[in-house]
Amino acid sequence: MPGIEHLIRSAGLEGWILHGRQYPHPLPEGVRNYYCYTRDGGHSLLVVLEKEYRHGESSGRFVVPAPVKMVLRTGCREKDGYLWSVLPYTEGIGLQVSDEDLEF
Repeated sequence: MPGIEHLIRSAGLEGWILHGRQYPHPLPEGVRNYYCYTRDGGHSLLVVLEKEYRHGESSGRFVVPAPVKMVLRTGCREKDGYLWSVLPYTEGIGLQVSDEDLEF
């Protein structure tokens, strides 16, 4: 099972993660291992975009940081060491995040 550092590398986020941060509320057990804090997105979970994933490709290619509130509201599931979620994503624009989902 990939650890958080592997997921960060897979997503190319090494320069965007601020270590040592914690979410201000208890996270459900199934998502705790996917938590990170990004410079531009704040409190996030590293998820695989389920709608964008193409079978046969590495799941790590589709890992993105998504706001904790957004993932918990939309729903997610653990599979093969990754957290998967169906989130609104548009090619060329990226993840469609509402301001109320952002937490810094």
